[in-house]
Amino acid sequence: MFLKKFGFLCALLSLVMMAAFSTEASASQRFADVPATHEAYQPINYLADRGIIKGYNENGKQVFKLYNSVTRGQAAKMVVLGAGYQPLKVSQSSFVDVNPKADPELSGFVERAASLGLFNTSNKRFNPYAPLTRGEMSMAVAKAFKLDVNKYASYPSPFCDVPTNHPYFKYINALYYNGIAQGSNGKFNPDSYLTRMQFSLLVARAMNAQFRLDVKPVTGQNPCQHQTAPERTDTIGRATVNDLNVRSAANASSSIIGKLNRGDEVYVISIDGWWAKVNYKGSVGYVHKTYLKLINQSGTAVKNRIIVIDPGHGGKDPGAVNGSYAEKRIALAVASTVKQKLERDGAVVYMTREGDTYPTLQDRVDFAQGKYAEMFVSIHVNSSSSSSAKGTETYYSITANDNELEDKALATNINNEIVKQADMVNRGVKREDYYVIRHSVFPSVLVELGFITNNEDLSKLVNSNYQEIFGNAIYQGIVNYYSN
Repeated sequence: MFLKKFGFLCALLSLVMMAAFSTEASASQRFADVPATHEAYQPINYLADRGIIKGYNENGKQVFKLYNSVTRGQAAKMVVLGAGYQPLKVSQSSFVDVNPKADPELSGFVERAASLGLFNTSNKRFNPYAPLTRGEMSMAVAKAFKLDVNKYASYPSPFCDVPTNHPYFKYINALYYNGIAQGSNGKFNPDSYLTRMQFSLLVARAMNAQFRLDVKPVTGQNPCQHQTAPERTDTIGRATVNDLNVRSAANASSSIIGKLNRGDEVYVISIDGWWAKVNYKGSVGYVHKTYLKLINQSGTAVKNRIIVIDPGHGGKDPGAVNGSYAEKRIALAVASTVKQKLERDGAVVYMTREGDTYPTLQDRVDFAQGKYAEMFVSIHVNSSSSSSAKGTETYYSITANDNELEDKALATNINNEIVKQADMVNRGVKREDYYVIRHSVFPSVLVELGFITNNEDLSKLVNSNYQEIFGNAIYQGIVNYYSN
């Protein structure tokens, strides 16, 4: 009996200790931007526990900056420490771009990495702050962890962009066949840059077999054969920003295979959620569609475009009021007309409210995000303490975001059409940080149709014929935006 009770108490104590450990582990998130649910959580913490990586202190929080490019200097430190070496003490650097007095730690790791032959250099420059390519990474990791590169040089390449005469072929093969690195869609993309997260995963896998990947058998078939992109499609994606990443897969952690600048165009093969599958220089790539203006080559200009229309206020919030007239009813009537006309042309249109309900400002933002919106148009009616104030004005956000120029173009097209079609005074396109447009990165504007406090404007705002005109003008402004 005593043994049974003793065994029970031991088991109970073990459970308590495990629970305490679990609670402590979940509460001790080292980096604010690396939650326990993240795929890189364990490998990054594994490296941090061993002093191989550090984060950044920002606003009192420790962050890792997962998606920043890893530099050659950072990579030198990680592979040197990960492979069990220590930095050298340096009084005179071998490289003209590394100053041992200004940054002795960097100099020590760079010197050690160079002595091990982990990085190619030229003209006595190490380029410690340059981003690291995947090809450079393969040599650094393979050499630092003493992989048998000559053995794997005789193995077939799993990547169609790494032929046997590629300068990094044997290193890339060694990483692949050891479960340390894989490519995407049959490519390794050796010239693409690595993020801090990606390089951390690679070093952790090289150090500890528990993190390694399953190695898939390589057949004699061309691994890129099925990835040839169609030359032309019915939709063009025009980059709305500079330095836009084209990735190897539809996620922000996949390798970067190229860049687009504002105005560059690619053919869009398909769209899934936030990601556009595109023809990038004859191969398949993926671009976040928030930064592409999607232009139809057949059918109407708005066919298949996902547009969210936001009738302002609603429910308990009437908005601006003049007697029995309320902004919320005018905005809903005009928004309904816009929706009808866009849907007639094949657009996918959602309204943040279709009745007298009250979604909060954040509800409206979340709604648009949840629909993978490509455009957001909020419709309102103005008011003033002066009855002489009248006319139409359209806003985009002051807080500059990457799509600022698209916001302005959309606002201008809509504002011009309302002024022309409804014969309104033109108060112009303006900038203001209204919540719903400030928190929307895709092209977003807020339209003030006219002043409910001005008799001339009011007579139009409450007239069903003019509500149709206002709706048609907004619709036409959207069409014009997509047509230019």
